[in-house]
Amino acid sequence: MQRWKNLGYPDKWILYVILFIFTIIGMKYVISTQLPEGGRPPYLFLIWNAFLAWIPLGLAVLLDLISLLTSRTAKFALSVPVGLLWLFFYPNAAYLITDLLHPFNRYPIAADTRFWEDISFWDHLFTLLFAGLLGLSLASVSLASVHQLVRKAAGRLAGWAFAVTVLLLSSFGIYLGRFIRWNSWDLLRHPGFVLRETAAYFTDAANVEHALSFCKWIFLITLFCYVVLYGYGRVHRLSDRIQGEGT
Repeated sequence: MQRWKNLGYPDKWILYVILFIFTIIGMKYVISTQLPEGGRPPYLFLIWNAFLAWIPLGLAVLLDLISLLTSRTAKFALSVPVGLLWLFFYPNAAYLITDLLHPFNRYPIAADTRFWEDISFWDHLFTLLFAGLLGLSLASVSLASVHQLVRKAAGRLAGWAFAVTVLLLSSFGIYLGRFIRWNSWDLLRHPGFVLRETAAYFTDAANVEHALSFCKWIFLITLFCYVVLYGYGRVHRLSDRIQGEGT
């Protein structure tokens, strides 16, 4: 029980429930938001994207459970494949911020009009923004959980090297998903084909420059969100420790 508490439970469960509640609220707006001319809601794909964004968090919980095993052999044998699965699916969470493009692509904006005065446009934009913030939150919380396991196993420096590496790889993964349209399922089902096609794509210097220009922003945004979350959590823990010593 103490080992479970050392991992941050039951506080983690409370946070996960809060995230789930806000996901339901966000998806409610995804379903109810419609174009001015009516018809089918234009952003229903976000329900699937939100489901994918939750997979890394679910795998992070599974990694927490594996870390409680007493057998080192079993712990290693299970944590490696689950950890790789976590890494494969991790970019799906922060990927949601790239869906912010859709209101500008799908909302009917007439030329020479002050479309930003139309509340309906803001409903569309904020629906996608809310989904993007959910994705960033799920990504940051998931990474914080796995970062904690790596730090305990290998030390603080290794933990931060791991976190930064994951964010760099995730930025590249989000680029592949947005522009080349690969997803985690493609990598799992057809790894050889994905690697060959990706390598061919980046033989063009213009594509490399395009990727770097995009990935720098994704990395900066996700790193900023993560550092703020991690820093606040550390300050909170130090405050609790000081109060405990004072009593």
